[in-house]
Amino acid sequence: MRFCFMLLLLACVSWAFEFDDYDSGRHLGWEQLYPAGRIMPYSGYSPPDQSNLRKDGFTLAGPAYGKAIEKLREDSLQSGMPIFATLQAKQGEQVISLQLLSDKDFKPDWDAICQSLREQVQSYSAKYPGIAYWNLTPEELRYWRKNEYRYLQLAYESIKASDPLKRPVYMYIPGHYGFEALQKYVPYLDIMGKGMYVNYAGRIHERIWVRQSSENLNNSIRGLEKEKFTLCVPEMFQNQADGRVDRIESRVRHDVFLALACGCKGVQIFSLAKRRNFDAANYDAYYAAYSRLAKELGGKEGLGQVFLFGQRRADLKGKITVGPEQLSFKPGAQKDEISLPAAYLAEFQYRKARYVVLVNSAEEKLEYEISGIPEGTQLSCAISKEKIAYEGAGRLKLELASLESRIFKLEKKSP
Repeated sequence: MRFCFMLLLLACVSWAFEFDDYDSGRHLGWEQLYPAGRIMPYSGYSPPDQSNLRKDGFTLAGPAYGKAIEKLREDSLQSGMPIFATLQAKQGEQVISLQLLSDKDFKPDWDAICQSLREQVQSYSAKYPGIAYWNLTPEELRYWRKNEYRYLQLAYESIKASDPLKRPVYMYIPGHYGFEALQKYVPYLDIMGKGMYVNYAGRIHERIWVRQSSENLNNSIRGLEKEKFTLCVPEMFQNQADGRVDRIESRVRHDVFLALACGCKGVQIFSLAKRRNFDAANYDAYYAAYSRLAKELGGKEGLGQVFLFGQRRADLKGKITVGPEQLSFKPGAQKDEISLPAAYLAEFQYRKARYVVLVNSAEEKLEYEISGIPEGTQLSCAISKEKIAYEGAGRLKLELASLESRIFKLEKKSP
């Protein structure tokens, strides 16, 4: 009996690591952005113009603010770039703002407000074919404020009812919101995104916070992934607090790959605007890092397809052999310190290959071991395509530099 049980167990392990031809987006075309198509959304707020975005790997433009809102729409007619189209509800001549909604003397005419949104959706839909998603303003609507939350509910219903294409609705949510707060917005948004501004939040040396932030965001829509999706919103608007311009690329790659490994389906950088007190060296280093990432993620053979349409698996095991196993931080001033593993391992099955995403959130070198690799497996770097030699017994031992991200591709060796 014991012998039979062991045979059954071995059979199950072998079956579990089959390199299935899995692709949940096989039925989708390459003309549209996710979820209508196969293109990963990769965007930036407030682009100075749209002329170079596609060349630099971006697949989407916006949103924008103020006078640039209309310019973003008009430029899309020339550039052909898909855009976030911002909706600004009105009551008479008054634009609905947080200040107006919180004014005790303001009496909302909900019918008029909703009608203004419906008219905008219909007007923009007829004129601007590049609209991919709707961006609802005012952003940062507070769920504990009666008028603001009511506006969110009615605005969402109005947009969905008047858009024949049923395009997803998005609104920016502040970075400090936790899981419980995020859940308040799930019924009234199709795209969930919150600020992930590590430098701005004073966590430049606590980047493990990106994992907690991303997991809270993705857990908020758990079970609703066919209806809703998440974007990571990383930062690009101020100089590095420690002056380390040379560290920008590794920090950008850490934050984005960790967020995608946790479940985010795209990137929305805040922002591409050129600001005072944001010098050229910092701006250019950020832009170059994000552009490089965009090119690695985009296209038919890009890694974005793995994150969008791969199946999450957990057959491989990983452990830190040298270096800190846990990293601790306080998620908020009034909250207890929490600890998370210093390295994050995510595994995806996609198109007859297994992809392993490994991210080191420690600011020091780690030694790491991955086990459970089946016999007859060929390993390569998913980005450079270089073959990787590894020890027998299904083990890969490697070093991870500070904040390093590595993505491996596992395939069956050719006969």
